[in-house]
Amino acid sequence: MKPLARKHLDEVQYARVLALFGVFAVHSSSTGVVGTNPESFTFIIYNFFNIAGKIGTPVFIFLSSFVLFYTYYHRELTASLFQKFYKKRLLYILVPYVVFSAFYFLFKAYLNKNFTDIPVMLEEFLRDLATGKAHNHLYFVFVSVQFYLMFPILLYLFKKFAFIRRYAMPIGFIIQWAWVLLNSAYLQVPAKGSVALTYFMFYFFGAFLGVYYEKVAAWIGNWRKVWPAIALIVAGYFYMIYFYVSVYYDIRTGQWSGNSKWIEFGWSMHALFAAAVIFIFVHFLETWNLPRIKKFMLEIGGVSFGMYLIHPFFLMILRMYVSGGEPLIFHSWQLITLLVTFFSSWLIVRLFYDFVPNSWIFFGQGNRVFNKSKKAKKTTEANI
Repeated sequence: MKPLARKHLDEVQYARVLALFGVFAVHSSSTGVVGTNPESFTFIIYNFFNIAGKIGTPVFIFLSSFVLFYTYYHRELTASLFQKFYKKRLLYILVPYVVFSAFYFLFKAYLNKNFTDIPVMLEEFLRDLATGKAHNHLYFVFVSVQFYLMFPILLYLFKKFAFIRRYAMPIGFIIQWAWVLLNSAYLQVPAKGSVALTYFMFYFFGAFLGVYYEKVAAWIGNWRKVWPAIALIVAGYFYMIYFYVSVYYDIRTGQWSGNSKWIEFGWSMHALFAAAVIFIFVHFLETWNLPRIKKFMLEIGGVSFGMYLIHPFFLMILRMYVSGGEPLIFHSWQLITLLVTFFSSWLIVRLFYDFVPNSWIFFGQGNRVFNKSKKAKKTTEANI
């Protein structure tokens, strides 16, 4: 059977940018949450962005799954296909992961003046590398690798069994919550967020949309008839933002007395609705006449993996200078830190892609602005 032609989807890059904004919102507001009076109005603002932004990892996982199933589901499963698949992931995901794990490990050792016992340091680094703990944000790559290892089996199951394809979303929900409850009652794995099972509803949601993309895109395009369903999804997203942000506000102000399962529910459903709303929104965006905004989002989306890897470095540097002080200075510095971190991360990654040979070693696969004639349109098999 001839594989169905897969068109390039700019919508994926737009969605990556929105997920990246979530990551920056969380990381840039963390100091504000800690350093602001919980009774103040500014604390409400910091808390909102810090919690509402917690869509980054699950939405990136959702998009990764969507791209994989959109790209590979209609292909014939061969050894050569998976050989190429793993080669790309090894070169463009694992190599940068190892490089940045070493970079953050050594940088923090330098800051802490901890170069006394090299054998012990090496042992600690290898342990951090094997668990995604060299720095806080690298667990995302560690989780992604787990999904890459499972992908051939899951792809086979989706192709083989119509039941799994059709009911992917409830199946993913059941698997994820079975893991949550099992871990809570028996396993007690402390770093639950570094285990792929924690994100199965997002992975299966992306797989479902990747398999049935043409039908889903047609459904979104027919919005004049299906607008009540779209409005319900958007309303669900806003409600879950309110619910999840309120839960964390109560926790951080000492008013929470509920079950921890409600926290898990708030996070997972908030992020799931966010993934759905983002997927719908970027398809609307593609139809709008906004060339400058689209160009900006295509650029940021194309370097999003590299920006994700390097941005904590700039945060650490900038936060060495202001950790308190007068409210005006403190709050202004939080905004300045966000802007400097965002644009510095973009600039470094862009310069590497354009001028540094073998830049994939550091930031994975990316596009060259000054060499677009060779590869005008890349396939949707992207970095993340």
